[in-house]
Amino acid sequence: MSGPEAVKKIVAPFLTHGICKDEAEALKMLADDYVQRQVRRYQERAEHYRSFYQTSVEQFAKQVAALCQGSGKISALATLDRQRQIVRAEDDLEEWQAAEQFLARWQAVEADLQNASPT
Repeated sequence: MSGPEAVKKIVAPFLTHGICKDEAEALKMLADDYVQRQVRRYQERAEHYRSFYQTSVEQFAKQVAALCQGSGKISALATLDRQRQIVRAEDDLEEWQAAEQFLARWQAVEADLQNASPT
């Protein structure tokens, strides 16, 4: 089952039990909830890195580049030897950049949804 029939089957319980007045309201409620959870998820990931490294992702990228070129260090990773610092910093940078990108995308979806009203 796919398409409109599948959507009707998914939202039917929300209508049957009086949670929502129509399909549009049910879909918007479900979409809002899912998007808010995604925003929180990526905010938490990005905030973890911001807090751990005490900087922005842009500044951290510069620190990682300097570390790889041999002219820099990252104080949060000071307990690791240089090679492990590089590997950890590169991995964290990749994860952090991805979290920031997904956060921006989900925030854009969230803003668009807030402007969408059920008909």
